[in-house]
Amino acid sequence: MVRHRPFGYLRSVDTIKYADAGLHGWKAKVGEGVADRVSSRTRLSAEQVKLVLGAAFFLLSLQYVVKTLVAIARR
Repeated sequence: MVRHRPFGYLRSVDTIKYADAGLHGWKAKVGEGVADRVSSRTRLSAEQVKLVLGAAFFLLSLQYVVKTLVAIARR
């Protein structure tokens, strides 16, 4: 017997894990260098700034992959 999920139920997504995935290599160095400066001028902690930058880099990478797949599919 298959049990259905209640309406509106979604699995929880660990957004911190995905944001952290965006900070590797040179992007991690940029994030660490910028985080302290930005956090000293805003209400965000250095960790929060790194997560925002990581999420931005992750989304930009995802956008690049999607655009590439769309271009391949159109050929």
